[in-house]
Amino acid sequence: MLPLLRIYTLEVIIKVLSRGFALHTFSYLRNPWNWLDFTVVLLAYLTLAFPKIPGLSALRAFRALKMIAILPGLKTIIGAIFKSARLLMEVLLLMMFVLLIIALFGLQIFKGVLTHKCVKNLAPGINITHREWGNYIQNKSNWLVIEDVDTMVCGNGTGTGRCPTNFTCLPGVGFNPNNGYTNFDNIGWALITAFQLITLDYWENTYNLVLRASGAFYIIFFIVVVMFGAHYIVNLVLAVVAASYEKEAKRKQEAKEEEERILELRRQKALLRAKDLNPKERFRQCGKKLTRGFSMESIISWATEISQLDEEEETDKQKKSKCYSFKKRLKRKFCSWTCCPTFLRLQDYLMIIVSHPIFEGVITICILINTLLLSIDYHQAPYSHALESGNTVLSIIFIIEAILKVTALNPMAYLRNGWNTFDFIIVLLTCLEWVLSTINIPTLKLSMIRSLRMLRVFKLAKNWKTLNTLINIIFKSLKEMGNLTLIVIIVIYIFTVIGMQLVGHDYENKMCRVFPKCKIPRWNFRGFYNSFIMVFRILCGEWIEPLYDCMRCSKMYFCLPLFLLTYIAGNFLVLNLFLALLLNFFSGDTLTANTKQEKKVPYKDYIKSFLLLLTCRKPNKPSLGKIQPDEQNDTSEADNAHPSDEVPLSNCNTRQQMNAQNEIKSSSTVEPAALPMFSCSGALPPIGENEVPTVSAMCDPATGGRKYENGSAVLMLETVEEVQQETESELSQPAVDMSCPEIAKQSNDKHISEDIKTEDEKQACSNEEEAAEDEEIKTEVRIMQPCLPTMCTEKCTCCNPLKTTFIGKLFLAVRTLMFKLVNNRVFDGSVLFVILLSTITLTLDDKYLQNDVKVQLALQYLDYFYTFFFNFEMIVKVLGLGLTDYFTNVWTLLDFFLVVIGWLSMLGNSIQAFKSLRSFRTLRALRPLRAISRWEGMRLVVNALVASIPSISNVMFVCLVFWLIFGIVGVQIFGGTFFQCVDENNERLPISIVNNRSECDAYQDIGYQWVNPKINFDNVLAAYMALLQVATFEGWLEIMANAADTRGIDLQPEMGANPYSLFYFVAFIVIGTFFTLNLFIGIIIDNFNTMHKRVKGALVTVLTEDQRRFYGTLKRLFKGKPVKKIPTPKNKILFKFYKLVSHKWFEPFTISLITMNVLVMACDHYGQTKMFAFVLNWFNLIFAALFTVEAILKLLGQRQYYFTQAWNIFDFLVVVLSLVGILLDSSASKKQGVSPTILRVFRIVRLARLLRLVRSLKGIRKLLFTLVISIPALFNIGLLLGLVMFIYSILGMSLFRDLPRESPINDMVNFETFGNSMMLLFRLTTAAAWNEILHVMINSPVQRQFVSFTYMTSYIVVAYIVIINMYVAVILENFHEAQEQELAGVTDEDVDMFYEVWSNYDVKATQFITYDQLSDFLNELKSPLRIPKPNAVKLAALNLPLTNGNMLHCLDILEALSAVIVGKVTESEPLKKLSGDVYKMSMKVFPIRSTMETITTTLMIRKEFKAALTIQKAFRKWQDRKYHKTAKKKLESSYSSLRKSLRSLRSSRPNSPLT
Repeated sequence: MLPLLRIYTLEVIIKVLSRGFALHTFSYLRNPWNWLDFTVVLLAYLTLAFPKIPGLSALRAFRALKMIAILPGLKTIIGAIFKSARLLMEVLLLMMFVLLIIALFGLQIFKGVLTHKCVKNLAPGINITHREWGNYIQNKSNWLVIEDVDTMVCGNGTGTGRCPTNFTCLPGVGFNPNNGYTNFDNIGWALITAFQLITLDYWENTYNLVLRASGAFYIIFFIVVVMFGAHYIVNLVLAVVAASYEKEAKRKQEAKEEEERILELRRQKALLRAKDLNPKERFRQCGKKLTRGFSMESIISWATEISQLDEEEETDKQKKSKCYSFKKRLKRKFCSWTCCPTFLRLQDYLMIIVSHPIFEGVITICILINTLLLSIDYHQAPYSHALESGNTVLSIIFIIEAILKVTALNPMAYLRNGWNTFDFIIVLLTCLEWVLSTINIPTLKLSMIRSLRMLRVFKLAKNWKTLNTLINIIFKSLKEMGNLTLIVIIVIYIFTVIGMQLVGHDYENKMCRVFPKCKIPRWNFRGFYNSFIMVFRILCGEWIEPLYDCMRCSKMYFCLPLFLLTYIAGNFLVLNLFLALLLNFFSGDTLTANTKQEKKVPYKDYIKSFLLLLTCRKPNKPSLGKIQPDEQNDTSEADNAHPSDEVPLSNCNTRQQMNAQNEIKSSSTVEPAALPMFSCSGALPPIGENEVPTVSAMCDPATGGRKYENGSAVLMLETVEEVQQETESELSQPAVDMSCPEIAKQSNDKHISEDIKTEDEKQACSNEEEAAEDEEIKTEVRIMQPCLPTMCTEKCTCCNPLKTTFIGKLFLAVRTLMFKLVNNRVFDGSVLFVILLSTITLTLDDKYLQNDVKVQLALQYLDYFYTFFFNFEMIVKVLGLGLTDYFTNVWTLLDFFLVVIGWLSMLGNSIQAFKSLRSFRTLRALRPLRAISRWEGMRLVVNALVASIPSISNVMFVCLVFWLIFGIVGVQIFGGTFFQCVDENNERLPISIVNNRSECDAYQDIGYQWVNPKINFDNVLAAYMALLQVATFEGWLEIMANAADTRGIDLQPEMGANPYSLFYFVAFIVIGTFFTLNLFIGIIIDNFNTMHKRVKGALVTVLTEDQRRFYGTLKRLFKGKPVKKIPTPKNKILFKFYKLVSHKWFEPFTISLITMNVLVMACDHYGQTKMFAFVLNWFNLIFAALFTVEAILKLLGQRQYYFTQAWNIFDFLVVVLSLVGILLDSSASKKQGVSPTILRVFRIVRLARLLRLVRSLKGIRKLLFTLVISIPALFNIGLLLGLVMFIYSILGMSLFRDLPRESPINDMVNFETFGNSMMLLFRLTTAAAWNEILHVMINSPVQRQFVSFTYMTSYIVVAYIVIINMYVAVILENFHEAQEQELAGVTDEDVDMFYEVWSNYDVKATQFITYDQLSDFLNELKSPLRIPKPNAVKLAALNLPLTNGNMLHCLDILEALSAVIVGKVTESEPLKKLSGDVYKMSMKVFPIRSTMETITTTLMIRKEFKAALTIQKAFRKWQDRKYHKTAKKKLESSYSSLRKSLRSLRSSRPNSPLT
């Protein structure tokens, strides 16, 4: 380790010296990846410095994270996780919040209940002391101990598990279940148990224990925990990771496209700068003129020049390589077979044979036969030798196929096709198997190589589009999958090493002290391999049971962080990232996309051409100039074509044909319909209707052209539509010089954009028409249809005269009356009521009904009533709707089927000869399905499911193919190896006593038996059942344990004898579970999105992404409305209270009180002292008093307006119920007979205060918004799930009510009553321990095994795989919608914030504020709507309309601010129409806005203000000029008057001194 540490240290030193440490921008620690390196090196030195600190050495495992910093692909994936860190932290915060609520609920309700046990009663007449009584009840020998440990827990309340006779249920006896680890006795264990419940790991154990100890009605608690915690909170993590990965993938794709665009621009710029154009460019520019009749010689010459130019460019690059000449010689010698002409003709015939559809069909049939032969093989099959012979014959056929294709295509062309390479590898493996079987090496197992034959089934992908698409996507995603797999391996490696270092040695040191019989558990951290498998198990979701074992032998503060961090990092992050990648690549629209239906060549033509081939005649070959030959053109059309269409083709020989064929065969699947060939008649065949001969862009491989070894070019044909578009563009712009590439490109781009616009408009129009048709269908008034089908009335005209008779008129009147009755809501409601009544009646038919004759007779009469009523309904509907309408509607057909079932069951009950028909009574459970057609929301969900049946069934078949491969491989590996020898106690014997089957048979007299587990791999059907258990992670550990212990056929298993066989199950979990089962999520999401788009409207589908965001923002703006603010009280005292409760610190103070109250409640625990309980009680009283004071203060300050806010009503109810609970507690302490259940309910009320924290936690509020918008869909899905559970519970009561009570079936887990059936089926909805229930079903004689398998597997598929995945799909889609709101810039929270601030300026909710308030209002808003001061210019830019009195409407301001945030969006006709619809809807919310008259705008006011300033400034200047002018005149006049005065004075006094 020290050399590696020195290398890492040297790396750090070099980087620090070259970049600096941390001060400037590009220093060492400014890069986050360098933080990782520095932390790893620092931890390594801490380990060396403090070797005695426990657990510090385990942190050296984090050195593996340095690989992430080295590989760029890993950086991208980890970057996606880091970018989602904020959202992930919010989700984890919400998860902690939910865990805290669940834990506190369990602490208040289930504290100490799991210590209740059945204790044997004392013999009568025995008196003992208190101490002796305590010792007696704590003695395990006096407890009721049955094989099922859950039955040890009991209860004394209603619906609890009762003790048998002579036993009493006592509290506080012994430890809690699972060695004391499963309980709610304190907040710590309650949090661990709550986390176990939301992760659904072994949760059925806690579920059964709690219901048995506390009562069946607490199933409501588990329903909320599972549906909200397990399915919503946990899947939010998947939603966050999937959204982050999708963003990262989109960003990478955009960056790649931008880079390609820049390269393309550079290439075009370089071409424009070129002075002399080469032949290739000249050919490309003038190629379009070929449609006007250029000769084929010129085409061939241009193509030759182009191909030679390309060859020269490519050869110049290749010749730089030293090994190029060697490769060329090797290729000419071994891969280019140019032999004699006879061989070439043979090769030509072989090419026709191997490319013929009949040849491919024969090979496909052989693959299916090979699959069937491998599937019907099983352990000790009597026809094994016949199967082996059949496999040998088929292997020879596949070898011959490979030889024929290699000979026909040449080796190089053959191996260029991936499917051919795949076939060749399997053929080589078959030959290798034969060679090894001939050598007969005893230690070598050929079963693995033999099972690889099954891979041939993938060749079916050539004709199976879904499988082909799936395989192609798998190969496309291999790079990303490789990076993700490497991250998974790194995570597993890190936690494997940490587990070994922390707790690995404790398993051996404390083996005999904590584990029975000194036997270490199979799943442990001893050694790297065991730790690796243990961490993989935790990643798959199985963590709680190994945690119990770890805590028994090691320290809790080591085990808990290790297991929880492993689960969170591995399962929540890495595996969810894996699932996100699958959802990205395996999206439902990829698999269900409507592919273009190509016309297939009739099989008559195939047979005809094959017969021509057998008679040594060459069939007419399609032209090499066609990419997609036109099947409409037959030989007669070719003969009658115009002679000018035929152009002579020079240098046409057989070798050119063969090379062209070879290259095409190497580039695609061998299909003759797509095989272009030259015609040797010397002329090209005539041009079809949809084809015009042009020269392909052969020189540019990116455009689909192909390069050949001999330099020959291939002519490809464009469609007429493209030529017509080009011609129209030339005619519309005759002045455009097409020789200039830049001008030509601009012209083509403009034309393409017009075409795209036209297509969008067509799509919008078609969608509008479809929407209008749907609307017409919905609003259409139903018209009574003819009673009989049209065909009957046309054939039989004898009834026409009866129409005018009295009988005919009477019949018409009756039909009219029946038609009105059918369409009457009262009739429909009465039918629904009877359906619900009959459904309730079905729940009473349980096991114990047979003992009550009166109830049984009443139910029989009710059954007769229901049957006659539904018959009456059927007659009414047949008369009213007519036979055609009635028997062409799915829902009425269901009604008819149930009516027939009712008659058959009545016949079985009444007539002894029809006793066998009583079994049809079971199908009465389908009656609730009739309610679906009368419930709109559920009908939509069912319609979505029905619409997805084709795609789901398609994916299911693909899953079955994958599972079939693993099943056959499992049969080959594990067939007959699971047998074991057990003693009379059904315990496996060690190999030191019994080594093989013969020894076990020899000891049969002492009770030894050679038995086989029920779940094994002896045949394919058994393997399917085993793989289903592994895929659902139920019972998979036992199967893996049996596989790991196998030693061979007829050999006694030994623990850990075959440990590496577990990699088979690891591979299946990765491929068979993570790959294939998660395809269902993609399919269901795709169908949900399709249904969602239909609900949104047809026009929305043609909007661009920016337009869709703008439209969503526009609809969001009209959801809110101004509300009146609580007015200020005029009373001075009430005003003080108002100011107090309105203070900004009042709400945080209340939140702090709630937090402290939660901490006090968390201190409660089982077995606490009386003093501790007394102190907690006083704290609860203090907090209750404080919250009561808060409610009183708010009542005084807000007065009657207190009850106008929902949160205030919620607080008031909590306070009232808390006070009632305190009174009941005091009554219970005085022994006044208060029910404990009522006390528990009022204790729960205190937890409701935690919900007030949601108001202050913005991140949690955003995530809960996803739940709010999901509620309608989730409610419908929940109803559908409840309906399925109801039907299966009725079926279960009818079929399995008499199951024997053996583990896990007991007095609460059974199908004996409706309540117990529903509780069991709710557990099975999560696939919890379904294998154990099935094990009891198939071992009991109650029903046949086929019925048991069908019942259980169908329920698991429908409930667990389909409906629960619909639940996940809704959450993912709505989370995506919530994220779209943030991307759009304006969310619902922003709108609420806007109106909250608005209420401060518009107290009376008039929807208007003055222009003077606008600046302050916009400054007070929060981001992103805020416009801070100074904002005068921005206000003018908003151009807001003003009405009388300079008033502004709230919606105008909000719309203008949203437009600034969303940005400029290109308007289109669909967007204008949708926006107009939204504005029409807004008039209903804001009717005053329609009457508002705009006087001016903020821009005009700004302009007027600027104009006023300008005028004022000019006026002031004019005033200044006028003032100066007047002053000057005054000065001049005063000066002139002074001069005059002086003159006059001088004249009057000539002798004065002035003169």
